[in-house]
Amino acid sequence: MRKKQLIIFHICFWLFVIFLDDLLRFIGDIEFQFKLNNYLNPLALSSQLFIILVTYLTLYNFNRFLPKRQYWSLLGGFLIICCIYTSCRYVVEEVLFFHWFGIHNYTDDARRFPYYLTDNMQNVKSFSFYAFFLKMIQDFFINEKEKQDLLTEKLKAEQAFLKNQLNPHFLFNTLNNIYSLTLNQSPNAPEAVLKLSELMRYMLYESNVEKINLETEVKYLRNFIELQKMRYSKQIFVDFEVAGDLHSQEVAPLLLISFVENAFKHGDVNNENNPLKISLLINQNNLNFTVLNHKKNQNKDDVGGVGLENVQRRLQLIYPNQHSLDIQNSDKDYNCELNIIL
Repeated sequence: MRKKQLIIFHICFWLFVIFLDDLLRFIGDIEFQFKLNNYLNPLALSSQLFIILVTYLTLYNFNRFLPKRQYWSLLGGFLIICCIYTSCRYVVEEVLFFHWFGIHNYTDDARRFPYYLTDNMQNVKSFSFYAFFLKMIQDFFINEKEKQDLLTEKLKAEQAFLKNQLNPHFLFNTLNNIYSLTLNQSPNAPEAVLKLSELMRYMLYESNVEKINLETEVKYLRNFIELQKMRYSKQIFVDFEVAGDLHSQEVAPLLLISFVENAFKHGDVNNENNPLKISLLINQNNLNFTVLNHKKNQNKDDVGGVGLENVQRRLQLIYPNQHSLDIQNSDKDYNCELNIIL
């Protein structure tokens, strides 16, 4: 919901709340006459203003503590709102209005502190229903927007990956290497074709879901690494460590590949003393994924790019408050560590 639409919605909501009683009377009594003055006297205006202010204070209280399940803080905030509302209303309607206009809201008997306090706490309880309704509407539109943003970012990530990886240069190099293997009648040729087929099938078809089995994602990473090895004339050195129960966990597809692709693109993978190190560890529902690569001399400052920006945005949308990404970029090494609560 856009900001303008949100403002219109809140205005219509309060018009409905304020005029609801007269609307019901108009429906039930054909002789009912609407009197605007009933809404313009000082007590009516102050009452409407307090309803709106307390409702939005309660909404703020819900938004701050309810998503974090801080129920004691939520209760404390509710009590503070009750105290603020009761004291402010007493000062305005029972002191200032009596001094200025000679009127007050409660009768002398009802102005006793215990009654006044409990009666106004009842009012706050009623206003809380308005706040809770507004929160449900607010959360609904926020969730819808996040779903749309997530879909858009997923498409962007897939398009960026396909543009950077499934380009003619990558495909032709891989196919040329496979062709060389077939000319030399290498026993690795069928396996290379199979890995390329699995990689393309995964990117084009299997990844079109919100979450995918982690075992499948790791298999995709391994195929990608094997195909990357075919592109290098020199021997490359990669340590890929996997530990934990992959089969029972799921992860967003195409989330880890950008870190590996970035390491191959900018890292020195031909150094036996400083191999590309990739580690994926699962401890219950906690995923730890690290990629450490030694930089090429000519690419020390050329690291990151659109791919990692897309990954960071997807992490914020898919795993809000459930992930951490630590990137250490030194002169010689580039280290990414990603932790996710699956």
